[in-house]
Amino acid sequence: MKLPFHTILGPVFKRNHKNIKLLCSHSALHFSPIYVAILGVLGVVLSIFDIVRIIKCGPVLPGFLWRERLKTGKLVTPEAERDCKLICLVLSSEYYLFLLVGLSTNNPIFFLPFLVLYAAIIFLETLIFFIRAFVEGIDLKKCGLIMSLFMIYNWLAVFCTFARSMTACDI
Repeated sequence: MKLPFHTILGPVFKRNHKNIKLLCSHSALHFSPIYVAILGVLGVVLSIFDIVRIIKCGPVLPGFLWRERLKTGKLVTPEAERDCKLICLVLSSEYYLFLLVGLSTNNPIFFLPFLVLYAAIIFLETLIFFIRAFVEGIDLKKCGLIMSLFMIYNWLAVFCTFARSMTACDI
């Protein structure tokens, strides 16, 4: 089975096949398919739980679900914030469900939405970190650093599962 964009992904994987294999053979990523299954199940369950919770709140979110800087209503109306949260939760439940489908069918194409989205998020967080470092100076917070490292580990685990599910004919 050929992956979409095989003219782009295929040559990259061919050139870096040994490095990818070396990275994915690391002991922290050895059980990545099991970890991705747990990640997918937790992601789907928590996303659906949040969707139901937000829908039960009605057209406007109660105060305890608002973000601090949006409490004044100057940036985004409460209705728009609720709708944006619902859209993000539906999308997140979809790509976590794609992880589960990709694991169950051993089809690497289902890992791509998660990989692309998380790669964009990691890139933007890195960009924001460097911009803040040059403008305001480095201010590391433990919680933010742990969450960033956890996000990178999630991406690496899904990537290794993606790489393992690809066969030689995909490359």
